[in-house]
Amino acid sequence: MGIRTRTLPLLLPFLDSSPRHVTHRRSLKLLAGGGGGGGVAPQGHALARRHFSDGAQPAVGGGSVEVLGRAYPSDDFTNITPKILARVGRNLHNQSHHPLWLIKERIKDHFYSTYVSRRGNPLFSVHDNLSPVVTTEQNFDSLLIRPDHPSRKRGDNYYLNRTTMLRAHTSAHQRELVRSGLDRFLLAGDVYRRDEIDASHYPVFHQMEGVRLFSNHEVSVFAVENGEDLSLFEAGGRRTPQKQQCHTLEAVKLVEHNLKSTLAGVVTHLFGTDLEVRWVDCYFPFTHPSFEMEVRFRGDWMEVLGCGVKEQELVNSGQAQAHTHCIILCGGADSQLIGVICPPGVHSFISAYGVSPRR
Repeated sequence: MGIRTRTLPLLLPFLDSSPRHVTHRRSLKLLAGGGGGGGVAPQGHALARRHFSDGAQPAVGGGSVEVLGRAYPSDDFTNITPKILARVGRNLHNQSHHPLWLIKERIKDHFYSTYVSRRGNPLFSVHDNLSPVVTTEQNFDSLLIRPDHPSRKRGDNYYLNRTTMLRAHTSAHQRELVRSGLDRFLLAGDVYRRDEIDASHYPVFHQMEGVRLFSNHEVSVFAVENGEDLSLFEAGGRRTPQKQQCHTLEAVKLVEHNLKSTLAGVVTHLFGTDLEVRWVDCYFPFTHPSFEMEVRFRGDWMEVLGCGVKEQELVNSGQAQAHTHCIILCGGADSQLIGVICPPGVHSFISAYGVSPRR
């Protein structure tokens, strides 16, 4: 079975291309309804999704679909269209001086200057040029989204075929990057969901997220600084609205504080200190507990990101042989890591430039 890993992960979204007011909660709540968390979501629940009128016929020729120079066999699930294909590869978040690029660079600069090694080197790597073509397993199964979940519907996604699609979120790449041996990274890219175009929605938008894995030693150092004797895991624990069954409440509260402080630092870096912020408990299938940050904007509360403690099952599944070095860091054969993951939306911050926010 390989190395048995136990981890406590955190999920923070920074860059989502569509700001959401609290009266219109779309974001990742579309994924709610499975996963059995302490934050309860009704089974089978999904928000209504308005579809993008993107042309009647899929972009299929000769039994295949070509994306970024590679041909994929088409089948009865293929529903991608020429208009969507024309947008793949534009990479607005990588075009110098584009508002999305500017926001991405400001977030990157914040992490590069705030989180550095003793030698002054950035601790976070940046990955902003990964192909948007992923497998359905990457997009759904790797995030504990169950096989019958409504977010998998053909009408909600752009499928090349039954097993391949355009990513619906940048989180589809988390596992592969963790398995490659990374324990700190930022991830940005274009994502695709079938939406009807209106003032705040578009079928192509952008996300940015971060992942951080802490060793048991690192978390223990945090605890010692606060005069605590911390144990990360407990046997026979119970899942509650505040924690997962395998985690101690003390460890979760410590990591939660670190998570919220990190995100507050990002938002302050972008908008300044004169900003009214509040945290709201929420539900995501891949984190528990989960939170949303809302900021006061033009008299309204606007959701700018979601975050949480990543499900232990996901962290464990990501610890392949590339993470054997963590045994050495932790000084034990039972690798214990705490992961921080942050998937924020770029377009949620686009209002900083006075541009009407739209996916």
